[in-house]
Amino acid sequence: MIDLSKDELFRILSNSRRRYIIYYLHEAGDEMSLKQLAARIAAVENGTSVDEVTDEERQRVYISLYQTHLPKLEEAGIVSYDDEERIVALTPEVAREGFFWMQTEDESRPWATYYAILGVVGWLAILARIIGLPLFAALPWVAIAVFVSTAILVLVGAQYFLELEGDETTDSFETLIE
Repeated sequence: MIDLSKDELFRILSNSRRRYIIYYLHEAGDEMSLKQLAARIAAVENGTSVDEVTDEERQRVYISLYQTHLPKLEEAGIVSYDDEERIVALTPEVAREGFFWMQTEDESRPWATYYAILGVVGWLAILARIIGLPLFAALPWVAIAVFVSTAILVLVGAQYFLELEGDETTDSFETLIE
């Protein structure tokens, strides 16, 4: 992440137009013209669609972005602005690493690890049966298959319901612009 103090980051994010700039660039995943960016922000600020934004509304936002907000974001290393082409983009570092709200949260349950462990346990049971270890030699193949398939179903069900429960939270990045 870029090297900003908390105070500097909060100062930058204290203005809704700067948050919108970051949001729309992040959402686009690419550079945008200053004119497009101004039109989108003007649409939100005026409660209308981009197509219905008047030239005056767009121009007012355009000037503000050009004179005030883009220089601050550029100085902070968050965006790059090509003055000749009038193109704005997130800096490569911010586009790659983002801010705390752009990054996906770490999984509280490492599902891939659980599936890997289950796979290893299944193969160990199969190998123990093939080798003829005392406890496993007496087990029919069906019992191993039932155990592994039931464990997979339980794990998939747990993952599904826990992730479904977690989807009720709002996107923290979108809440920053509201």
